[in-house]
Formats: sequence, structure tokens, C-alpha cells
Amino acid sequence: MFKLLNDTFIINEIIGTNATEAILESDISISDDMPNIEKIISTEGKIKINSISPAANKATIKGELVYNIIYRSNDEEVSVCSMSGKIPFTEEIQIQGAKENMETRADSYIDYIDSEMNTEREFKIKAVANLDVEVINKHPVDFISSLESDGSFQAKSKNIKYTDVVSQLSENINVSDAVEINKNSNEIAKILKADTDIYVTNIDVMNERMLVEGICKVGFLYTENNNLSSTGYAAEEFPFTHYIELKRTNEDMPREINITLNDLTYSVEQNYENEQKIISFNAAFNVDAKLYGTLEKNIITDGYSTESQIEISSETINLASTKNIKEISTKYENNFDITTGTIKDIYSVDISPKISEKRIVEDKYIIDGFLDTNLLYLNGDVNKIDRAYASMPFTAAIDLDEDEKNCDLTSDIKINKCNVYRKSNSSVNASCDIKIVMKAKDTDEISIISNITEVGPLDYNKMPSLIFRVVQQGENIWDIAKNYNVSINYLKQLNELTDEVLVPGSKIIIARRV
Repeated sequence: MFKLLNDTFIINEIIGTNATEAILESDISISDDMPNIEKIISTEGKIKINSISPAANKATIKGELVYNIIYRSNDEEVSVCSMSGKIPFTEEIQIQGAKENMETRADSYIDYIDSEMNTEREFKIKAVANLDVEVINKHPVDFISSLESDGSFQAKSKNIKYTDVVSQLSENINVSDAVEINKNSNEIAKILKADTDIYVTNIDVMNERMLVEGICKVGFLYTENNNLSSTGYAAEEFPFTHYIELKRTNEDMPREINITLNDLTYSVEQNYENEQKIISFNAAFNVDAKLYGTLEKNIITDGYSTESQIEISSETINLASTKNIKEISTKYENNFDITTGTIKDIYSVDISPKISEKRIVEDKYIIDGFLDTNLLYLNGDVNKIDRAYASMPFTAAIDLDEDEKNCDLTSDIKINKCNVYRKSNSSVNASCDIKIVMKAKDTDEISIISNITEVGPLDYNKMPSLIFRVVQQGENIWDIAKNYNVSINYLKQLNELTDEVLVPGSKIIIARRV
């Protein structure tokens, strides 16, 4: 007689991944109160994913392109203007095996964005958005972890260790403050563009709490009140601190933090001198925190009974384990020349990465790509705002441990602390921090037993009273004992064995139980 004791694996089975390009185009008319378009200076945009819905063999992504256009007009009083808006989109991505209610993950970035004039009152915006989708079947798998027996059941067990997410939380954080422009500057007339850069500077885990410290950098491009043809730029960094309550934590746990901006709202306000020189803002962003821990499970891998015939239900599962999470931050610096006019002043810079290749060379995981750099500056030749673009190559490397080389390696790259300064009238120096998080995953194929059923008693009368068995190559004492439904201890005592190692060619006596 025996009693089964069950346990559960939570399996994160990757059903499939796929990527697509969303081609976004729209003709947009400017409002009646805005001057005619003379030249489009800058086109920027971000992809916002609103929902991901898995269904039979596919996933549907709904989102929007949030764009900002800066253009010059031929109006002497208002020579520079901006226009913002959203272009919604829906994309279906085929993923074989996907089903409703499965877990989905998506990454997106803009591969290309630009706009062109149709008429003086209308422009066409074009963008290519890369969408990467992963569908995961997160489901429990029950197995026999141990059993209680009167001694008639013989079990072989194995201890399994793997690393997985043990604590996860997503929280919304708001950073609210104000940027005040220089006292010698003219008042703000209109905000043309708002920039936000959010990055983590420190993470500490203690007493079931995670401390997240970071910097929220905001910048605003604006026109001046007494001269709408003149522009200015104000930027400032604001530190923030946030505590996340988590369970099952300790300081040595691998961790993963991802911060994404949800929304930025702002308004121009008066200072104490009743001047429009303050920009109040609220940056709403989301913090996703994951802590990884080593889990340990005991599983029954095989068994038999010395009294009963049994049936064993088993299956093979792929158990994924996060072997390691590595994070590096490397400083990047490069120079490039502008092709239009001269640089009188620099307003803002936006640097975004494009990965061209990921590879393993010897003991390093190498990422090659380009940093798309957009610079807004004051063109001294015409005394008007202008744009420069450069695509700068980069290479980053992470050292690999020996056991990581055969793992499934994934990586995420972010750009922080973007800065630029003028080297000459036609040359600039751009710098940033390239942050790479690499995750090494390993998958073990494990055979588990989900159920054991007694189907009837054993008939020992059909067994010879005495058997002399020659040990075959690769045979062990478990194999022989199971074949004749006798206990291992009984077989060891009968043959005066001190351990379970058998020598091929040696003889084993098996006596029928009475």
C-alpha cells in the first residue's frame, strides 16, 4: 500500500515568436490657426502598445504611433511651429500554437520615421515600426514528489534545482516637479517638443523591499513670447526614490528592472514675478520588477511494488531555468558633422539603438548595431532651428562564463544620459551610456511521473524458486530488483552486497519470496 504526495511545476513554455513590420502612413492637415508649412524640420515618434490579444495561431497588437512634427513657416511673426498627434494601428502576427488566454510579450521600436509636405497645409507622415511578439503558455504540471509506503513500494527519486521568478510586481510611479528657464530669457510662448529620459541608478533589496533609485530627465523646446521666431531649450534632472514591496527576497537574488514612460503632461505657469517662465510637469511611468530565486523540487522518476502490479503515467517536460542575468553599462562617444549651415546653439539630442547582429565570439557575447542620432540646433546661417542626423556604429560585449555559451541568450539594450556639445561651427560630439541586460536561459528535459495506479496483486508462484542472474553491461541493482519485483535491500542482503554498484559479468542470486 502507498500514498502519493503531489507537487507542481509552473512551466513557462514558449509557444512561438514572430516579428513583423507595421507600415504606418497618414495624411495630416494642420489646423486653421497655424501658419503654412515652409519646411519640415523634425519628425519624431514613439510606439505605444495598448493591448496584445492571443487567439488561435495568432496574436493581435493594437497600438498607436505618437508623433511630433516641427516645421518652419514663412510667417515672419511665427516662423517655427509644432504639431503632435496619434496614428492608431492594428497588426495580426501569425504564431503557430498560440491560444486565447496565453501570456504574451511584445517589444517595439521605430525603424524609420519621416514626413514630407503634400501642400502648404498638409503633410504625409511615414513610419515603419518593428513589432516582436512572444507567446508563452504558462501552466502548472503536477508530478509525484514523494510517497508514503508500508515498505512494499520502491521509488527512485531525483532532486531538481532551477532558477525562476519568485517575486514579481508592476507599479506606477509619478515624478512631478517644474523646470524654470533662465531669468535672462524671454517668456515662454509655446512648447514645441518635450523630451523625457528615465533611468535607474541604484537597486537595493532588503527586508522584503526593493529600493529603486533613478533619474528623470526632462527637456522642453519652446518659442519665446516677444519673438515667436526665436526658440529656447530648458532641461533638468530630477532624482527619484521608490520602494517596492516584494515577498521572498534576499540581497543576493538576481533581479530585473524595466522602466517605461506612460505619459508626460506639462503646462506653462508664472513665476513669482508673474512671468511665463515655469514649466510644471508630471511624468507617469511604470516599473516592472522581477526577482529570481533558486527553487528545489524532489521528483519520483521511477517506481515499482513488491506486492502489486502497477501502471505508471509519465511525461517529459522542458523545464526552463534562468542561469544568470548580467548587466553592463558602457560609455559611448563619437563625433559627426552637420551638412546644413553652422551651429549657433544646440537644443536637444535623441539617440536610439538599432541592433544589426548578436553573436558569440570565444568567451564574449557581442552586440553590433547603430545609434540613430537626431540633433536639433540653431542654424547660425539663417538664425532658425534645423535638424542634423547621423547613424553611428557601436559594438558592446559581455563576458560569458563557460556554462553560458550553450544557453539561450537574450538581451535588452537601452540608451541613457544622452548629451551633445559643439566642437566647431559644423561638428558636434555626442555621448551616451549604452546599457545592456543579458539573460542566459537553459532548458532541461525531465521525465516526471504524474500518477501511479495499482492494477492487481503479483503472482510469485509463477517465478522460479531460485534464479542465477549474470549482470549485463550498464545494468544496475535497481534494474534487476525492479525486473523481479524485489526490494533493493532484500537483494543486497541476499547477495551480501555493501553498495549498489554491480560488476558486469558477476552473478546475482534472486530467491522467490514465500
